[in-house]
Amino acid sequence: MIKKIMFLFLLFAYVYATTFNIFMTGVFRIPAPIVFLAPLIYFYRTEETGFLYGKELFVFFIAALFFYLIGQADVTGFFALLIVAACFALLFNYVIGTNLKRMNIAVGFFFGVLLLSGIIMFIDHQYNMAAIRSLLVQEDVLQAPAGISTTIFTFGYQMAALTPFLVINAILFKRSWLINLLLFGLSLSLIFFGMQRSVLVAFAVVTGLFFLSYYKAKSILIFGVFCAIFFIAQSSIEQFSEGKKQQNILNKSAENAKGKEERGDLMGENIQIITEYPFGLLFYGKTWNDVVQHNFVYKKGPIVITSHNAYLMFITYLGPLLGFILLILLYRKVGKIIFYAFLHIKDRKNALLICLSCSFIAISINSFFHNEWLLATSGPTLFLYFAILQLSKIKMEDHILVEYN
Repeated sequence: MIKKIMFLFLLFAYVYATTFNIFMTGVFRIPAPIVFLAPLIYFYRTEETGFLYGKELFVFFIAALFFYLIGQADVTGFFALLIVAACFALLFNYVIGTNLKRMNIAVGFFFGVLLLSGIIMFIDHQYNMAAIRSLLVQEDVLQAPAGISTTIFTFGYQMAALTPFLVINAILFKRSWLINLLLFGLSLSLIFFGMQRSVLVAFAVVTGLFFLSYYKAKSILIFGVFCAIFFIAQSSIEQFSEGKKQQNILNKSAENAKGKEERGDLMGENIQIITEYPFGLLFYGKTWNDVVQHNFVYKKGPIVITSHNAYLMFITYLGPLLGFILLILLYRKVGKIIFYAFLHIKDRKNALLICLSCSFIAISINSFFHNEWLLATSGPTLFLYFAILQLSKIKMEDHILVEYN
């Protein structure tokens, strides 16, 4: 019993630290993922002997080498990404292995802590939770209201992963209609008060894709019902955008419109920079600040900002040719698994794989509007990436119900 409790504690601590991007703190003078992973591998390693992720880690190394080390001279970012990615590969390969029960526990911990972050966000709307949030994330928080994160943008990545999972999990695992409605309402509330429009876009795209794939022709009726509800409730919803004390997605959109903040303008300028430096900034010996320092679009006071599109920034440094090649190599295998899962979406055995796939698609869409993504040492993205790869491996094994010791 003690051994099982220690396993659960160490696995929870690892998932918590990586999900909330806790790396080096005043408590941990070595990377936090290594602190919790080392005893997991030493005491709870499965019988799995072969290492499955050599090719994936090699692509991570090459991409990080060009993007961080050569392109930006960011030694810290380079090693941080390699350490966290390697820790995830080792965890899923040697600790989770082909043990479906351990996989379910890890996934449960992951979405459980994301839900906890969402609950803290609700409380943060009413009370100042800065001290508690800072304690939970082991850093000074910069923005509010949010959950267990330093900024509302990082919190947005958490909700992009959580909200579609809640809705799709309830449908695929045949929960009651009441639970389905409650989880759908909870997801919309997390998006509404989380104030990230990119999460709303990601949620809408992924749930729409799921309904089309799962319900096929019936999805037209579902979309019609949603549209009718929206138009009926539109006047009630719009009142939330009124008043300075309101903090929600409508109010934020109204404020951004007044300030003429258009994310599309930033992306358009970024594409223009790519056309001016088609081989990538690293081949011209320049950095982002070098090429945009005279462009007012990227100035926010004394700060030079990015285009808030992780993929465009990657291509800006590496160029379209090398950038697209590495993106294809990074996403090829996980993309094939997701495509297979959607082709067999009605198969009950693929329910968890579909849920993880939708969550991964949503968080990847969110990266089109912000800087955090697969190569930005993003804990939620990396967890979903390796969880999908490992769950696919489990599905190919005959002994998928091995109990953990």
